Amino acid sequence: MVPIQASCCHGTMCCEGGHDDLPGVVAGVLDTYRELAAGSRFDWGGEFGRDPSGPGPLWWQYARYADWWELLMTFVVEAAQGRPGTFHDALWRLTSHEPPHGLVVVEVGELVSVRQGPLPYALDGMPVELAVLVHAATEVAGPVAVGDATVSLDGQTTDVAFCTFAAAAPTLEAAVGGQRRSVPVVEAADAARLWLSAAAPCRWSVVDDRGGAWFPDGVLHKWDAHGRPYFHGRDIVLDVPAAAVTVTAARGIGYESVSAELHPAAGALVEVALDPEALFDPAVNGWFGGDLHVHLNYSGDYVVDLDDAARIQEGEALHVLNLVAANHQTTRVYDVEAFEHSVGHDLAWSTPAQIARFGVEYRNDMLGHVHAFAPSSAPSAYQSGHARGTNPYDWPPNAEACRELRESGATVGYTHPVFGTITAESPAGAFVAARSNEARELVADAALGLVDSVDLLGPTPVAGNVVLYHRLLSSGLRLAATAGTDTMLSMAKVGPLSNPPGWARVYAYLGDARLEASAWRDAVRAGRTLVTNGPWVDFTVDAAPPGTVLSKQPGDVLRLRARATGPGTRLVQVVGPDGPVAQAEAVAGEAVVDVDVVVGEPTWLAAVVDGDAHPDVLYGTAFAHTTPVYVDVDGRRVGRAADARWCIEWLDLLEALARREGTFETAAQLGDLVAVLDAARDHYHAVVAATTDELISMEDS
Repeated sequence: MVPIQASCCHGTMCCEGGHDDLPGVVAGVLDTYRELAAGSRFDWGGEFGRDPSGPGPLWWQYARYADWWELLMTFVVEAAQGRPGTFHDALWRLTSHEPPHGLVVVEVGELVSVRQGPLPYALDGMPVELAVLVHAATEVAGPVAVGDATVSLDGQTTDVAFCTFAAAAPTLEAAVGGQRRSVPVVEAADAARLWLSAAAPCRWSVVDDRGGAWFPDGVLHKWDAHGRPYFHGRDIVLDVPAAAVTVTAARGIGYESVSAELHPAAGALVEVALDPEALFDPAVNGWFGGDLHVHLNYSGDYVVDLDDAARIQEGEALHVLNLVAANHQTTRVYDVEAFEHSVGHDLAWSTPAQIARFGVEYRNDMLGHVHAFAPSSAPSAYQSGHARGTNPYDWPPNAEACRELRESGATVGYTHPVFGTITAESPAGAFVAARSNEARELVADAALGLVDSVDLLGPTPVAGNVVLYHRLLSSGLRLAATAGTDTMLSMAKVGPLSNPPGWARVYAYLGDARLEASAWRDAVRAGRTLVTNGPWVDFTVDAAPPGTVLSKQPGDVLRLRARATGPGTRLVQVVGPDGPVAQAEAVAGEAVVDVDVVVGEPTWLAAVVDGDAHPDVLYGTAFAHTTPVYVDVDGRRVGRAADARWCIEWLDLLEALARREGTFETAAQLGDLVAVLDAARDHYHAVVAATTDELISMEDS
């Protein structure tokens, strides 16, 4: 049989071109990235470090072979307990039974043994890349040869190599010292061809009956947080083995994925037409969804150009895409040239139905990271506090970056707020590690009016983000709920960071206004938002949408209306400072709250959807949360003493951390941060004092 060669994705953006239209200096930067990537498998600029006891660059590549969060937490917990180990060791323990597809385990002891799952198919002319985990049960003298790679354990017990195999050479040979073991690791298969088509661009996944992933030419080969391969396009031709194959088409939030199972014959061309079903269309009612935190290039598996981003945005039906220029650990600010060239303007593939822009992520790993959408000018700095960056000091405070970005017209939001476990009783869990990227200065900058929003959805656990958000709201602050996935288009296999953009998104209500960057920005700033990773919720208080401020008197009656539906929806609640006000379980996929409540004290009210894991929810369990409707009473906004004291404790913990772990050139630099914290404390102390005065007045009466 004449082998069938993989074909380009006909009729999709990856073949049409025309979006990668940046000037020569920007195109030259992509060439520089390609040169860096050619010299390093994953870590282009040395951002990830080489400490064998730390994550290192390679764990990002094999995170998909074990739950990435479990892998990370296994290492972190063991390190905190003083137990020596590496990510490689953690991976070994998490894959000690039958390895997942794509991973081969070589154990070196008295004998060399090799374990793997079902043999991957290999088509003629299409090499198969496998990860090989080498574990030494006894001390190993000398390197271990595996396939076309060599592993030098250098005192470690475990390491990983990546090897390439072809149908014509399907065996892996593992050798150490005088021991040698040769085993088959791929199986030659005949080729068939699929023609995938849909009415609109989609996210596709093509998987054979052994778990192998299949991709066309010209697209990024990616895996989501569920370990499922995916790529984007509309009219696509690709080669697959002549075996049982499952094809799935999806289109992001608001659509239900659809699948087809088939068994193409060798040499056959099989057409597969699939269209994901629309579950709801918020845009019809003026709601437009965006992702505020997406990295185009950030080291990793690929150098990504704008054609890739355009194809992905359209395939995800994502209305607003904010690609952020950001450094990682060094002086290099990825994609800064593209940002500074296009600042203040939509990117070339934007249409009346979708907007793409370059924005900014300002980063300090102790104080927190913020994203900026639609600035009119470039900031004076992109980072602080990175030892290998342009500014190694934790100065100036993030407040200065927030102020500058706000003055340029951008929305400013803190992203991935909390990694640790915090409770309503204490925020101490957010201060365990010195440089964990948590949003520590948020509590100060929000009190000073320098922040528009906080991301409730992203790569960090939702629970801690919500605790922090509710404490801020109950301290009298008005912040929009937003979402920033921290997705990295250049990374292929790193759990939620390799998900498509928009796997969680913030919807902003524009009403009858056209979708434009300025209108969407203003809606976010006004708090007309909700965030979701799958469910949809309509929420009003007296028919007013999220972000509205209602002026009421004691005894007035409010009508609360919340209707939730969509993937994984189990429960909808209307919550306030004291917790749930009303709730309803889902019946036949829909949960409805429709109640009246009597106004007492000033409050805020938001709708929250909790749910279950679902294949169309790409990370975590189903969740949605609106920005509140604020209810002022007798001209007073909500302010709770307990919540303000919690925030004061947060600021005290931050000051202690900065004094203990911060990097400052002078005492005056530390003093600048303390001044920001003191100014914020004034707000929270005022809330405590006002509440205390009210209680005293009530006792006197």
